[in-house]
Parts: sequence; structure tokens; C-alpha cells
Amino acid sequence: MVRTIRVLLPLSCCMKIEKLLLAFFAVLGGLIVAGVGFYLYQSTKTLSPSQIKTVHIMTPTPTTTPVVLVIDTPQDTSVTDNKTVTVTGRTDPKATVIISTDTSDQVITPSGTGAFSTTVLIGNDENYIHVTAVNSDGQEAEKVITITYSTENF
Repeated sequence: MVRTIRVLLPLSCCMKIEKLLLAFFAVLGGLIVAGVGFYLYQSTKTLSPSQIKTVHIMTPTPTTTPVVLVIDTPQDTSVTDNKTVTVTGRTDPKATVIISTDTSDQVITPSGTGAFSTTVLIGNDENYIHVTAVNSDGQEAEKVITITYSTENF
């Protein structure tokens, strides 16, 4: 003999779920009615030609100037018998100068006239001195100076 047992849920539990579903569908229906009403309202609006204004957007053009970098000393492809070399030159006064060799990197701020000067150590034989000037706009100018260290007489 099989017996069936019925479990009855309290009436208040089912009523809460029904209330939540009713509230959800009421809000959803209200949003749909409001959306349709807004669409109809917007579609009936017309603007006269005097109310229409044209807006022109101008594309800005950069007003940057190229970085000037002049190396006075040492001369490119020069030969020296001194391990200490003075690098002098001119650039924009507000630029930052970076001087790099195989052994060191230096960051220099030029004077108010744009002049700069520093000393660097070079190694034996052929050396490359990279001089880079970077202005406040981020533009760069670079010069590479080749200098050879030799104690031989030519």
C-alpha cells in the first residue's frame, strides 16, 4: 500500500512570491509605456530651419618647432690623446640634453641661451658620443659624434 503525503506551503510564502512578480511586471510595463510615449513625443517634434545650427569642429594643428642641436666640440671623426673629452654645444634653452657614451649617461640642463658643456670619459680606440636634445613638446634631435682615442703620432 502506497501512501502519499502532501506538504502544504504556508499561504504567506506563495503570496510574497506573487507580490514580487506583480511588482516586477508592473515596473516593466511602466517602463515600456514610458518608452513608447517618449518615442512618440520625440517623433512629433519638428525644428524649423532657423532653429538648426551648424557646428564646425576645427582640427587643431600642432605648433611645435623642431629641436635645434648644434655640437661645437668635439668635431665628428676627430682623434684625441686625452681620455677626458669636453662636449659643448647649443640647443633650445628649455630643452633637456642627454649625453651618452659606452661608459656613462649624463642629463644636462642648458643655460638661458641654450649653451651646454660637460666632460665625458672615453675608452680606447673608436668611441661614439650620442647627444640628444628633447624639448618640452617631446620632440628630439640627436647627433652622434665619433671620436677615436689614440696615443700614436700621425
